[in-house]
Amino acid sequence: MVSVYTILLVEGRKPVAEQLAPILTEEYKIATARTRRDALAQVDEISPAVIILDSPSLRFSCRRFCKTLQDSESDIPVLLLFAKDEKANHDVGARAHLQYPFSAQKLLNRVSWLLPAPDSEVLRAGDLIFNIKRRSVLRDDRESHLTPQQAHLLEIFMRNPGKILSRDFLMKQVWKTDFTEDTRTLDVHIHWVRKAIEKDTKDPAYLHTIRRAGYRFDPPKEEN
Repeated sequence: MVSVYTILLVEGRKPVAEQLAPILTEEYKIATARTRRDALAQVDEISPAVIILDSPSLRFSCRRFCKTLQDSESDIPVLLLFAKDEKANHDVGARAHLQYPFSAQKLLNRVSWLLPAPDSEVLRAGDLIFNIKRRSVLRDDRESHLTPQQAHLLEIFMRNPGKILSRDFLMKQVWKTDFTEDTRTLDVHIHWVRKAIEKDTKDPAYLHTIRRAGYRFDPPKEEN
C-alpha cells in the first residue's frame, strides 16, 4: 500500500537503470524535478513531506537550494545524496545524508526517518535524530539501535538539555534503584550511548562528563 506522503525527488538526467523514482514509487507518491526552479515551484505547489536531492546528478548548488528553503522558513526535511568519493557536507543545510552506493532499502529507511511523526516519538538536536518508539538513532548516514536502557538514558538527556544530571538521578530514573554505590552499569551504558551519537567518543560533542557531578547533554547552538 502506497503511503499518503508525497516525496519530491530532485534528480538530473540519468540512465534509466540508475533512476531512483522506481524504488520510491513502491512506497510513496512521487513528484520529480530536474532544475532548481522546477523544484522550488513543486515545493510551493505540493508541499512534499521530504525532499531528496541527488547531488551527483544535479547542475545547481544544493547549498543555495537549501538556503532558499531556510529563507522561506520551510521546515521540509531534505535528504542529500552524495557521491562515494565525497564526504558529507553538513554546511549544505540538509537534515540527513546518504552516500552512494546504497541499497534500495537503505534509501527507503532514510526517507521514513524524515517523515512527520508525533513530537512525543522523535527528538532532534543538531544532526541527531532519535526515534523513541524504534529506539533508533540517526546521525549523518549512520543508524544505530539502542537497548531499552540505553534508549531511556538518551531520552532523559535529550529532554534535559544543558542540565547536569547526577549519577544517582540517572540510576533511579533508568534502573529504579536507590543503590548507587556501584555505577559501573551506568558507565557501560553511557559508553554505548556515546558510540551511537558521537563521531569521536574520546572527544564528545553532545554527551559530556562533568567531574564529580554527573553528565550533561549539550545540543549544538543554533545559528541566528
